[in-house]
Amino acid sequence: MQPPLSSSRLVLEPVAVEDFPYLYALWSEPLVRRYLFDDRFVSLALARSVFETCLEGRERGTGLWVVQNADRSARLGCVGLNLTTVVAEAEPRLAGLLEPVVALHPSQWHQGYAVEAVGSVLTYAFEALDQRRIAGATDVPNVASLRMLERLGFGMLSDVQGPRYPMRTYALQRDAWRKRTTTDVT
Repeated sequence: MQPPLSSSRLVLEPVAVEDFPYLYALWSEPLVRRYLFDDRFVSLALARSVFETCLEGRERGTGLWVVQNADRSARLGCVGLNLTTVVAEAEPRLAGLLEPVVALHPSQWHQGYAVEAVGSVLTYAFEALDQRRIAGATDVPNVASLRMLERLGFGMLSDVQGPRYPMRTYALQRDAWRKRTTTDVT
């Protein structure tokens, strides 16, 4: 079952059905959907489909978490851990791996929250889910996400064509993550 997670400044709560309106509003933000949804209009049907896929992962311990500040007074966005889909089609070496995804409200950008939230999910994936390798990918124009993945220790695999933008793929080995977590990644 998908547990709550936390870090020094954040609490990550597994999504519940009542979180859908918040997530739909977040995903509809133009700056959020730009790369998360390849700048497509996020219809209610598309958002529900993504949300339901994330809910399906809860039994195996994956899915989506709502990111909140430590005192739970504000929602900052969401972070997920799901099986690769689009990235595995573009880079078959990543098929069958878990991949983190993060979407923060633009007002929360550039404060280190994405690194912290994804770092919590990575620790959980490697330790609790016993993953040996985690996939990573982002659109090449998304410089902030490129930097985040590299800061977290992901090693570049390839540049491939994504659905809309060129995409850079990455992988992170458990042993490399364990070495990095002996030093501060945030």
